[in-house]
Amino acid sequence: MNIKKSRFKTTAVLFLVSAVLLLGSSPVYAGDMCQIIRIDEGKGAGGSRLEIFPEKVTVPVGTCTVWINWVQTKEVRVSFREDAKVCMLSSEASQGFEEIELKPGESCYISEKLPRGKTASLVWTKPGIFKYHLEGEGSASTEGYSGKMLATGVIEVK
Repeated sequence: MNIKKSRFKTTAVLFLVSAVLLLGSSPVYAGDMCQIIRIDEGKGAGGSRLEIFPEKVTVPVGTCTVWINWVQTKEVRVSFREDAKVCMLSSEASQGFEEIELKPGESCYISEKLPRGKTASLVWTKPGIFKYHLEGEGSASTEGYSGKMLATGVIEVK
C-alpha cells in the first residue's frame, strides 16, 4: 500500500470523526438553525438609510434569530416594544439583549448598542408575530431610552 494514500485515508477518517464529535456536542435549535438578520445601509431618495435583510422572517419554534450590524458608521439597537408581555413569554434573551421597563407593567427586550460586526440574538420558544425596531442616536443607558426609529422588521414564529 502506498504511504501517501494511507496517510490521506487516516487524516480523512480523523477529520470525519472529529466533525461528528464536534457536531454532536452543539446546542440544538429547531433543526440546528439560526436565522441571520442583516442590518445594512441602503440607498434612498434622501440619501442612505438603514435596511433589514430579510425584513420579515418566518421561523419554527426553537429557532434563534441573530441580528448583525454591517453598517460601518452607525451603532444601532434592536428593540421589541409592542405586545411586550407576549414577547417576554415567547422568547429567551440569548446574547446582547436585556429586559427593559417601557411603561408601568410593560417591558420587553432591547439590545445593547451594536457597532459594526456586533451581534445580538433571541431564541423563540412560542409561536406569535413580533414586530421590532432598529433604533439609533439614543441615550447610552436603556432607562428612558428614546432612540430614533430607523427601520422596522417582523418575525413570525410558527
